[in-house]
Amino acid sequence: PQFAARFLREARAAGALSHPNIVTIYDVGEIEGFPYIAMELLEGEPLDAAAARVGRFPVADVIEIGCQLAGALRYAHEQGVVHRDIKPSNIWLARDGRSIKLLDFGIARLEQSAAEEKAETLKTQLGQVVGTPRYMSPEQALGRETDGRSDLFSVGVVLYELITGRPAFDGSSAATLALQITQKDPPPIDAPDCPRGLQFLVEKL
Repeated sequence: PQFAARFLREARAAGALSHPNIVTIYDVGEIEGFPYIAMELLEGEPLDAAAARVGRFPVADVIEIGCQLAGALRYAHEQGVVHRDIKPSNIWLARDGRSIKLLDFGIARLEQSAAEEKAETLKTQLGQVVGTPRYMSPEQALGRETDGRSDLFSVGVVLYELITGRPAFDGSSAATLALQITQKDPPPIDAPDCPRGLQFLVEKL
């Protein structure tokens, strides 16, 4: 039941969004007790697979990807949806190597009234730490309340990795990563082709 609830929550969150950089959900339902989501067929590969193959991305591509992520999240946040699991494997890169779609709103939080939020928290234990440790924000790592700024922190971590070819936080365990995320800044961006303006933006994120 918990997995089914998470699945349907993803469907509700993603299905309410219509943006060129967010995967389109066409239908949600159940067949013989099994819930399903029908979504658009995408060509290309997840950003983490591309990063593993390419290493450091060209700066122009990083800027293009960052702008599209920012646009998609601005729209989602305006609709009251916080993604909470921004990471390379949840970003789909088209065959052109620059166009992206944001996937998997499975732990997204829809803005709700206080009463609804309390009921939802009791039902799904939203207080627990959710997200992928390497890309989660400090408040997520501490199990605190999150808003759109958590997504922006994660975007900064993703862009840092694309620019430098290495993770912003490199702890080998969830506990070590949580300490790094909550207490340390990543090493400075040392890519010689990274403009100072882009470096400033990523560090601010």
